[in-house]
Amino acid sequence: MIFRRLFKHRGLGVNLIAGFSFLMLAVYGWGLDWEDLGGYLLVILIVLVGLIGLAALLGWLLRKFMSRGENTYPAATTKIDEEHDEKEQNNEDQQTKRD
Repeated sequence: MIFRRLFKHRGLGVNLIAGFSFLMLAVYGWGLDWEDLGGYLLVILIVLVGLIGLAALLGWLLRKFMSRGENTYPAATTKIDEEHDEKEQNNEDQQTKRD
């Protein structure tokens, strides 16, 4: 049942089995201690969490700087916007004259 779910997405299942096999080869084939393996995995986990946290912080700062720039400067109006506003104003004026 577990293997069926892992091999439903073949890339994930194959990668997990290959990684596990490599770790077992390091322990049994090359004589790596379990404590050393655990220490290396802990260091990798800490570095990964740090990178993800740094990326989240930089993304948040980028969002803050980008949104601050939008609020600081008014949007530039174009000639098309001005013509559209004039047409709307003329339509409103004509409707008020009819009423």
